[in-house]
Amino acid sequence: MGFALLPVLVSVLTIQYSAAQSFKCSSSYPSTCHALVGYITVNNTNLGAIQSLFSVKNLRSLLGANNLPLNTKRSYAIPAQQVIKVPINCLCNNNTGTSSGAPIYTVQPGDGLYHIAAEVFSRLLLFQQIAAANNIRDVNLITIGDKLKIPLPCSCDEVDGQKVVHYAHMVKSGSSLGEIAQEFGTNEETLARINGIKADSDLKADQPIDVPLKACNSSISGDSFDFPLLAANGTYLFTANGCVKCMCDAANNWTKVYIFKPLTISGILALQSANFHIIYNYAVLVRLHCEPSQNKPSKWDTCPSMKCQGAEGLSIGNSTAAGCNRSTCSYAGFNNSTIMTTLVQDSSSCSRTASPPSNDVSRINSSWDCLFILVVLCFHLFQ
Repeated sequence: MGFALLPVLVSVLTIQYSAAQSFKCSSSYPSTCHALVGYITVNNTNLGAIQSLFSVKNLRSLLGANNLPLNTKRSYAIPAQQVIKVPINCLCNNNTGTSSGAPIYTVQPGDGLYHIAAEVFSRLLLFQQIAAANNIRDVNLITIGDKLKIPLPCSCDEVDGQKVVHYAHMVKSGSSLGEIAQEFGTNEETLARINGIKADSDLKADQPIDVPLKACNSSISGDSFDFPLLAANGTYLFTANGCVKCMCDAANNWTKVYIFKPLTISGILALQSANFHIIYNYAVLVRLHCEPSQNKPSKWDTCPSMKCQGAEGLSIGNSTAAGCNRSTCSYAGFNNSTIMTTLVQDSSSCSRTASPPSNDVSRINSSWDCLFILVVLCFHLFQ
């Protein structure tokens, strides 16, 4: 049986990479979610190789995370130094988040733990973390053919009361918190707080930083097998054993609510708990759009019915409108034998056109729906 030796002194590496590359999870009990990591390709490669490296079950999951067309092949070429978003299952436990179950890496001739962490997985984690996850006592000695768990960093925490998709972004040399925040639609204060960073000087090049990506609001039931179903803006995913495709597209599926009075703290919390993003004098809600995928299901012979009860002819993704009243059949989750649906009523979609305020979110569209907030919500907003 062959052995792979760590090519450099562990003591030197421990000093150079002493900072732990882990993301915080505040949950005191185990919880799971979907997350993303930004893999920077070392050499020219293809989607199939990346899928295999990260043990991604379905190619379409990788395509959706990068908003690539569904007909993209595994042989699709990816040049060196390109960032590919890789979907992972995240497990939060003991205030730390790491990938659950995958990826699993098979040790190759000439491998060392440092090489695997720094070069194969592009510094997304430290070699010490691989050793700890696999109970390796002597990090200088690993066996060819060993199957190693790769504990990638992730989180399932809400951020400022909102559900988000956590993304492990690799910091580039010379980057600032402001630049990263602007690129991903967040703010410097949030990035600094969730990463325990006080200033730009605390950023370390070629190490991951936790970036919260805004997610579309959905109607997923709490007892659904895929709860909580979160998709970051500009991505799509498949669920319900592949029968349902869900897309998060802020350019098309969003609602704008004007705020005419100063919000109280309880009002802000009420909007945030409903996943509204508050921007100056209005709030924006981006909705998850789901529809039948036309795929062959992975665990069922055929996909179950996706029609909404009480709405003749409406199935998931379809809407009907009468005046200001709009009814949409929305995906609500699935269980062993059923795809759940819910009829979402929007009795306030009176559309008008105007020049939106000048900022990134409102530039998405030049028209919006004026949403009349329900009496119950108004009570929380302005009491």
